Formats: sequence, structure tokens, C-alpha cells
Amino acid sequence: MVQDEFDLDFFRDNNFLRKQCIVCSSFFWTQNPGKKTCGDPACEGYSFIGNSPVDRKYSLDGMRQEFLSFFKEDKLPHTIIEKYPVVPRWRDDVLLVNASIYDFQPQVTSGLVPPPGNPLAMSQPSIRMLDLDLVGKTGRHLTSFEMLCHDAFNYENKYIYWKNETIEYSYRFLTEKLHVDGTEITYKEKPWFGGGNAGNAVEVFVRGLEVATLVFMDMKEDPDGEIDIEGTKYSMMPLKIVDTGYGLERLVWLSTGTPTVYESILGKTIEYIRKNSSAGDMDPEIMQKLSELSAEIDPYSESKLLKQVAPWLKEKHIYIDDEFLSRLKSVRSLYSLADHTKTLLLMFADYVIPSNVKVGYLARTLIRRSLKFMDDISFSQDFMDLMDFQHEIFSRIVSNYDRDFIKNIIDIEKEKYAEINKSAEGKVRKYIHSGKLELKDAITLYDSEGMNEDLISESFKKITGKDLELPDNFQEIVISRHETRHTKKKEMPQFPPVHTRPLYYDNTKISEFTGIVLYSGEKCIIPNQTAFYPEGGGQPCDLGYFIANGKKVNVVDVQKYNDSIVHFLDNNIPANSRVKGYIDYTRRKQLMIHHSATHLLLGIMRKYFGEHVWQSGVKKDIKESRIDITHYRKITLEDIRHIEDMCMEAIEQDRKITVSNVSWNPAIEKYGFRLFEGGVPVSSKIRVVTIDGIDSEGCGGTHLDSTAPIGFIKIMKVETLQEGIQRITFSAGPAAMRYVQLVYDTVQMEQEYLKVDTEDVYRQSLEIFHENLENRKLIDKYRKEKIEGILNSREPVHENIYVYATNLDRYEFNLLIQGIFRKNIKAIIINSETELTAIGIDAGVDTLISGLSTRNIGIKEKSRNRKLYTAICNPGINEKLIKEILVSINV
Repeated sequence: MVQDEFDLDFFRDNNFLRKQCIVCSSFFWTQNPGKKTCGDPACEGYSFIGNSPVDRKYSLDGMRQEFLSFFKEDKLPHTIIEKYPVVPRWRDDVLLVNASIYDFQPQVTSGLVPPPGNPLAMSQPSIRMLDLDLVGKTGRHLTSFEMLCHDAFNYENKYIYWKNETIEYSYRFLTEKLHVDGTEITYKEKPWFGGGNAGNAVEVFVRGLEVATLVFMDMKEDPDGEIDIEGTKYSMMPLKIVDTGYGLERLVWLSTGTPTVYESILGKTIEYIRKNSSAGDMDPEIMQKLSELSAEIDPYSESKLLKQVAPWLKEKHIYIDDEFLSRLKSVRSLYSLADHTKTLLLMFADYVIPSNVKVGYLARTLIRRSLKFMDDISFSQDFMDLMDFQHEIFSRIVSNYDRDFIKNIIDIEKEKYAEINKSAEGKVRKYIHSGKLELKDAITLYDSEGMNEDLISESFKKITGKDLELPDNFQEIVISRHETRHTKKKEMPQFPPVHTRPLYYDNTKISEFTGIVLYSGEKCIIPNQTAFYPEGGGQPCDLGYFIANGKKVNVVDVQKYNDSIVHFLDNNIPANSRVKGYIDYTRRKQLMIHHSATHLLLGIMRKYFGEHVWQSGVKKDIKESRIDITHYRKITLEDIRHIEDMCMEAIEQDRKITVSNVSWNPAIEKYGFRLFEGGVPVSSKIRVVTIDGIDSEGCGGTHLDSTAPIGFIKIMKVETLQEGIQRITFSAGPAAMRYVQLVYDTVQMEQEYLKVDTEDVYRQSLEIFHENLENRKLIDKYRKEKIEGILNSREPVHENIYVYATNLDRYEFNLLIQGIFRKNIKAIIINSETELTAIGIDAGVDTLISGLSTRNIGIKEKSRNRKLYTAICNPGINEKLIKEILVSINV
């Protein structure tokens, strides 16, 4: 980073000096002429614990209010923005909000959408799970925190503020509001990049504690860019963004100077847990020393920490023995439990359902770790008691507390956790080879089997008698596989930048139109306008045909690429041709019915099951459609009846379906983040489809004008797609009628065959099924007895080898092979005179084949391994011949 990047008026006017750290060589700015280190704790340690530079102690609410009011009341008033959810529904590349800038990526940061305020300030709850290993240990790490920010978006024609003003704001807040001595503040230069952007930045330290990062984002990833940052090319962007992040919890800790951040922000919760558990206490002086040393160890190492603290403890006649480590573990469990349950509050407020994938995995991890910590410290209260207590404390940032939903989730997870503990030893045993458990297998046990690292270690020791060594960052290794959403970028075909006007939005009933071909390729065209709907939003494209130059050319596919709508054809149409398009309107209307029915069904299921229902996936088609929803229980027949009845009621009410194009920020303000259930539009406006009183969401598809034309909805099938995701397959309108007719015809045929009334078809069919089942059981019993008789009817003919000549069907033949393996005997089977099978005589197979060959018996090998050999032989092989060969070659 070159010096003039931060050669600012503010630094010059306030006697700041640019210096180089004697430890890490980083450059920093300070008002203290004698300062030699950059402020980073790895270079100079903490000096604020027990010695706060802030003139009074703040609570979380008090510090949040202090920060926001400072910027709201500034001479350049900042718009105060309400917090966004921690689950970023407006993005498809991340699972959780990690920082306040996530709220504005990529729409605002790309310049596509204006910010909701400029400048703005807010306090954004954020969750970061990669440091899970360190929570409770270092004294400073948390899984969730609030990021305070004041951001400005500078456009080419509208300047707000940049580096000079931003740094001045941070200095003024710390000195004027918190009354920190300016000589205690250090600004460390550090380039920043991430999320496709980059820029220069400074980290702000006070007595070794990082309290803020000020990022000046002015670059974007560009393969043709001229700026290289660690192998990635960047170019300057016209929009220059001030992206600041102040740690609310860090600022509160700075003001209280407690031994760890946990007492500072989770003090009431810690006391509640301690009162209702066996968790002990640790001398605050020891916890302070551990926090200070942990800050200087980068990367963190438990062994290094204990090694460095040991001499200091020894001076106080304290030794790191089993009793000390047990107390330390107890305190850390206490801290972690308080932290994790607060983070779960944030997740549950956004209706995260635990599962083994995506954000659900992260929630399940926190729940199971919490249950483990509760066991470790013998927490006497119920999980929900602790959640209720946490909500009372953090109700200002967690306004949505759906207790019934949370209790149902916790009860289900507790059952699963208990089952895992019971089966742990058997599962671990499967992965142990030669007395060792590889790291990859430990990760599998954690990731796929749901076992925490302590349970894996305890089970390993029971089985092998040895300690299992897992890396200090074991959790980080596992979590890193889940914390980021991996989305594959589709290869987009290259077409010229031709704009096609979409007529299907002007009039969804349009079935004919005229146009001019602006681009013609190999069996594809881009017209100036079209009524053909391109595939998108889970809705298939329209089909039909063009009349061009007197010839009919079928449309086989329609896709949208940027502003171009490309029509793929079964023949060529020249450029500049005048064409007339004809839509298959019967198909279009059925797709419209299914699309509107999807929105209706989603809204009704949310009303029926609860607000935790979100769309997870969708696919509309002609005969049937499907929608995947978040829901933690299987959907029953009773549920289906209620949902269908509620849909029918809404259809009979002929509720209005309206479409409106609303600017991004007003749309979010009015409709919330449910807008993005069907996907995230790349547009400054959101096309909102509303079914009056039932559902509003962003959608680019074609819809009916009201619910009455849906006719009715029939749910055809429900299934669990994965944990927490239910798939509902349904049909509506004419498609539903055809499905009902098919079912009716089937029942009628069954009725005629069974000679019973319609209402007795199921009962009679069930009786026949059970009769058949009983008959099959009897037949199976007979067949097993038959095979057992064959096995017991033979004596070994030579060297303990049994020979069986049989004429069995495939099922009985497999039973015979299973019986031979079960009895652990050597055998040769000739089945149906041509099928040769040898079991357990690997060393003698070649000599057996040789003996058959000398007798002109042709053999074609099918499979061979150490235990089993199979082959097809020419006719003529029999039991007597095999016995002769065995005796003659002395197998």
C-alpha cells in the first residue's frame, strides 16, 4: 500500500505520524510519537482488560444507541436502517450474513440498485461459524455479533464522503462519545478484498483491541483489469463505497474491561446457567491472563497457550493438572453455551430448520454442541428455559420469537441427539483401521453421523484404549465445508446485444404476434418482440411456431440471455425476415394455472403450517407441478385435506391476482424478504405478484388475473426430499381433472374386479394384499426349508468339498449360496446343468477348470474373486463328473 493512499488532511491536521511496526512491519498512523507497534494484539497484546480507556461502562443496548444517535444527529445526518435477517434471502452465494455490507451485495454495490439511505448507519446481527473451535477458549471469539456501520456510496455525479471523512468519523466517535484518548487510537493500513470487490482499508485498534475496520471499496474483479491482488485481477469501478464495520461487542468489552468478552455481553446469561448447573468459576485474574495470551498467539494453539501460561500460574502455586483443566473446560462450556443459544435465537427468528445441509447444518451443529455443553456442566433446566431467558435479554434484536416452532425443533433435535449417543461406539468402530481413526473419517463421523468431537474421542478411547488427537481447528475444517454456498456459474452462449420486447407481460392472453428477425443463427433467431415466454422461475417456455416466408417453423425452446430472447427452431429463418408467431395457448394457460396455483399453495401452506414455511425449490409443468418447502415434519393425509380445502375456499372467493413493478428498496420495505422465495432478480425493480390476502412474492412468470380459473388443486404426492424439506407434487385446473379421472377410472376397474362398492375398494384390496403377504411368507418358509434340506442331505465328497447338482430358480439358488456361506463350507454347485459355481476353493479353481477342459467341457467365466467363482459350461456337466475330477486331481 503506497503512502499517499492515506496521506489525508485529517491525519496531517491532527499530528498523526505514519510509522512501521517493529514486529510485523505493517504501516500504521498514530498521534503517539513513541509508539513502535501497529496496535494489533499479536504485536503488542491487550492493555485494556481491567484498565478501560472508556469513561463509563456500556451495555449492548447503550452502545448501539450511542453509535446510531451519533450518526443520526451528525451535521450530515445518516439514515438509520433497520437490521436485515441473518439468512440472506436476497443472495444465492452465501448462507448467512457475515457483515453489514452483505445487506447491500450485490445489488447496491454493483450500482444496479440505489442504497436505502446515503449515507446510512445501522446495526446488523451477523453470524460467523468458522471460528467455532475458538469460542469460549480465547476470551474474544463469538459465533454471532452485531456489526455497527456507517456507509456511504459515492457516484460519479454524487459525492458523499471518502477516506478523510470516514477516518475522522471513527476518531470523533471514539474520542467525543467514548472519551478515548486520541493517542490510544491506532490506524493500521491493510488492503482488503472479498466478494468480488477490493479496496484499501485501515483497522482501528485501541489498547490492542480491534474495534473497527474501515474499507474503501473502489475495485471490482475483472479478468482484463490492470491491478493484481494476490493473483486476482481488478479494475477501478465508478462507484466508490465506504464500508465500515465496528464490533458492537468489542466496543462494549473495551468499555467494561472484563477478563473476557463473555462477561461483558452475556453476563446475565452466564449467571443464570451457572446458578442452574455444576459449572464452576475461575479466578478472573487467570481468565484475564488467558485472554491476553490468546490474543498474542496467531494462529491460536491450545498447547502453546497452556505452555505460556504455566510459568505465570506456577508463581501463584497453581498447576495445570486434571483438576485445573476440568475447571477450565467447565467455564469454557459455560461461555460457549451462552454464546451458541444466543446465535440460535437469531437463526430461529429467520426460521432456520436443522438438517445435514446448508444453513440447516450450521444450526444443527450449534444445537448439538449446546446439548453437549449442557451435559458437561449438568445443566438442570430445559433447553427451552434457557432460550426463553435469552430472548428476554435480547428481545431488542430478536423481535420474532416463535416459541412453538422453536420448541418443536428442539424436541426433535434432542431425540436425534440421544439416538446418536446410543449408537456412537458402533459407528466409530466401523471407521477404525489398525487401531487408528483417520482425520477424514473423524470428519465423516461429525459431518454425516452427527457426532461431536468429544463423543468421537470418547468412543475411540473405549474401543482402542488410546487418546484420539484431533487438530485444534477441527470445527473450522468441518464448518468450512458448509458455510459458503457453492453455486456453479452456467456457461452462457454468446449472442449479440439485441433487445427483445416481451409482449407476454403486456397481455398474458396474447397468442399471436408479428415481429422482425434482428438476429439469425443456426436454427435460432432473436426477434424485436415476442409473445413466447422464455424458460425461467421454474416455468417452462412457451411452444408454438412461426410463419416466415410462407413456411411453418416450429419453436422448440425459448431462452432469455440478458435482454435478448432467443428462439430455438427446427429450421432456419433468415435475418430481417418478417415473422408471425403463434403460441400454443392451451399449453400456456395450463402453465399459468400451475404457476398461480403454486403461489396460492405456498401461501396456504404458510397459513396452515406456520411462518417457517419457505419455498426451497419449484418446477411447473403441464401434467403436474411440484413445490419444495421448508417444514420439519412429514405431511399427513389430514394435512393434505385441510390444505386442499383452504385452497378451494380461496379459489371460490376468486381472489384477485395483481402484478406490479416496484423499486427494490420500497418493495423490501412493503413486502419483506419473502419477495425472494422464487429467486433473486438482476434488476433495479422487482416484479411483485400478489394473491390478495394470501401471498406476495417476486416472480417473472405468467399468471392468471384471479384465483377462480385455477378450478381446483389436487395434491398427488408428498415426500421428504431431505431433512427439513418436503416436496409436494400437485396438479390444478384441467390437469387436475385429468388426474382425478385417471384415479376414478382405476378405482372403477378395481370395483368391478373386486365386486364391491367404491367405499370398500381400499378395505378389500388391503385384505387381498395381506392374504398374498401371508401366502408369500408361507412360500418363503417352504423354500427356505427346501434349501436347508438340500444343504443337510449331502456329505463332502473329497477334502471336505460338497457337491450339489440342482435345478433351482434364481431366488432359491441365491438362498443356497447364502446357506453355504453361512455354514462356512467349501462347495461346488451345478445348477440347471450349465451353471457352475465354486465357493471357498480359490486355490483349486484352476485345476478344476483344467479337469473339465480335458473332458471337452467348454467354460465361459462370469466372475471370480477369492471366495466365489461363477461360470457357464457346455451341457454335459453333472455331479458324478465333478466328483471324478475332484478325486483324480486331488483338489
